[in-house]
Amino acid sequence: MNVSCSSTSTSDNRETLYLIGGSGFIGKNLVRCLSPYYRIIVFDKYIDAGYFINYPDVETVTMDLATERIAETYPTPDYIINLASIVTATRDLSLFDALITSNLKILLNLYERFKGDKSLKLFVQFGSSEEYGSEGSPFKEENRECPNSPYALVKQLTTNTALMLCRNYGFPVLVVRPGNLFGPGQSKSKFIPYVIDSLKKGTPLDVSPCGQKRDFIYVDDFAAAIHGLMQHAEDCRGEIVNVSSGTSIALKDIIEFCRNYLHSASEVHYGALPYRENEAMDLRCDVGKMRGILGQENNHTMKYLKQMCNE
Repeated sequence: MNVSCSSTSTSDNRETLYLIGGSGFIGKNLVRCLSPYYRIIVFDKYIDAGYFINYPDVETVTMDLATERIAETYPTPDYIINLASIVTATRDLSLFDALITSNLKILLNLYERFKGDKSLKLFVQFGSSEEYGSEGSPFKEENRECPNSPYALVKQLTTNTALMLCRNYGFPVLVVRPGNLFGPGQSKSKFIPYVIDSLKKGTPLDVSPCGQKRDFIYVDDFAAAIHGLMQHAEDCRGEIVNVSSGTSIALKDIIEFCRNYLHSASEVHYGALPYRENEAMDLRCDVGKMRGILGQENNHTMKYLKQMCNE
């Protein structure tokens, strides 16, 4: 199903979508792409008012979902996307408390608020491809997980809890496991924005040997897939679905492609940083299930790399 992220037309017949933790990089891009198709309310602890002023039809609510419950004055929507999480690849065991709060506790609070209401068609829980671990690429949804970081482990715990709520209590859960997302508004500390920004400035890049491969998906393709999955809610309840391109690209190839495209004079210091402990050398998602539901793939990484280089 195609979604035009440049569309400005709206319809009074739009279904309602709640975006939990929707004021971050992914949430903002979902608003940009999906607001023509849904009446969206964003709930987050911190709201970027300067961004959402551009979307007057989108309501924002500042609240801490770990300790507060969405008021009864907000009726059960057609769809909920739960993006709330601390995202980190750091292997720091002290992060567990904060990660459990930002993942599992928020999921359970949302379940308590909306359980038993049949008007909720689909609850989309945001998982991570890092749940799969380091070995076995391409990763299929039925693979046994082997997480290598506190973040990935807590994501796996939250995934299994969400699926248990679906099996035991009929809560209409879909877990999506995205590949490596990139696109507008992403922090320049992330790999692709860091590479493009450094190459444009002509500054040197300090990176790992960059032999590891990653499965990148542009946020517009991701939004289109989420839209399609929600419109196939009957086929998605109780499922895990990988949402990515299905193709992995070496990080070194990304750097060299962008460096050649930009004609950059930047020096790249490969090996200046070590690989992470238990680094996944080929993190690629099998997208057969997504393709079976949607009838399409989302493999436009190089096209969007050029687009970002041109911005």
